[in-house]
Amino acid sequence: MLNMRTLGRLFCALGIAVLGTYGAAPLTAAAAAPVIFTQTRTVSTPSPNFSCRPYGDSFNVLATFSVEADYIQFFAGSTLIKEIRHVDFTGTLYRSDDLSKTIPYAGKFTRTFDPATNTIVITGLSAYTHPDGSGMLAVDPGRTVANPPAPPISDTGPTRIEWQMAVCAALAAE
Repeated sequence: MLNMRTLGRLFCALGIAVLGTYGAAPLTAAAAAPVIFTQTRTVSTPSPNFSCRPYGDSFNVLATFSVEADYIQFFAGSTLIKEIRHVDFTGTLYRSDDLSKTIPYAGKFTRTFDPATNTIVITGLSAYTHPDGSGMLAVDPGRTVANPPAPPISDTGPTRIEWQMAVCAALAAE
């Protein structure tokens, strides 16, 4: 019969043999390194952004902007499993009926995409407006969860509609 000391040595030797056979690395597959890159885009011709008609004004809002997005993409083989974008932009909003009426706007947010669930999560300050640089006129902070093409699943803080209403009012007053 084996005593406890001999049994302990046997388990230790068995553990060393298994470790030697399979190596010290975990038995799960190693993840590939993420793909990281930066993309910039500039739109210098006023282009359609949204309409102020639902809020009682007769004009649309046009926009010019410059945006920089830092992408971090994760793959399993050739399949995208997650994408994170850190986005920073600045621009100008215009009245469609009078391009001399403008206000600046900007945003800094993170957009995370999960292809398996087709879910997009946006966190941070997705848009803010400051006509003379003295303070915020309209702001859209918080966390928005969407499953395109459906409307957002959840939206904390002020909604995009509230931001649009404030922008329309500011441009109407210009």
